[in-house]
This record gives sequence, structure tokens and C-alpha cells, in this order.
Amino acid sequence: MREALATADGTTVVVIGGRPDSALPPSPFEFWYAALRAERSGDFERAHEIVVEGLEQWPEHGTIHYVLASLCARMGRRDEALRHLRIAFANDPRTREWAAEDDELDAVRDVLPGELGG
Repeated sequence: MREALATADGTTVVVIGGRPDSALPPSPFEFWYAALRAERSGDFERAHEIVVEGLEQWPEHGTIHYVLASLCARMGRRDEALRHLRIAFANDPRTREWAAEDDELDAVRDVLPGELGG
């Protein structure tokens, strides 16, 4: 659920794009954004738990799978990382470019050398 908190009296919040009494699903970026604190503190397991929730709303979203691949690679979950990475590649061509330069994927680079630029 999203919420807005006014920090000054008289603040007005305007929501655009939704139907009355019906919330839209969170956008995909909100899941990995919500996981940043855990990721930055090194709690990749918690970050993974947060991002994987995005798959309920966005099961084929390339960037969500890419972020999960990165987290899984850093946790030593090679097979899961590769599965997410292949889905990311299939659904978002930009992820191949990102992967070529992403040292967070070094743990799986040997498995897909042609796909990961290694």
C-alpha cells in the first residue's frame, strides 16, 4: 500500500491515474527500491524477500528478474540466479547490456559467457 504524509499544514495530495476506490498495483521499481536498504546493509536475503514479492504482480518483468538474479548471484544461489537472468534477458533486452558490465553477476559469468560478456 502506498501512502502520503504531509509535513506541512494545508498540504494537498493529488493522485492521478487510478480509479476511485481501486488501487493500482505497485509499479515494478517500487519493489527493488524498497529492498535497497537491506541490500546496502548486506542483507541480501531480506532484499530478495522484498523483491520477490514483485513477481506476484509482475511475473515476467525483466528488471525484477534481473535484480533477483543479482541478489541470488551474491548469495551463492547460482541456479536461481541463472533462471532469473534468462527470464530477464528474454523479457527486457536492456538487461543483457547491464549484465555485460555488472560485477555483481561475476559468480555466474562463467556459466553464460556469451550472454554475460565474459
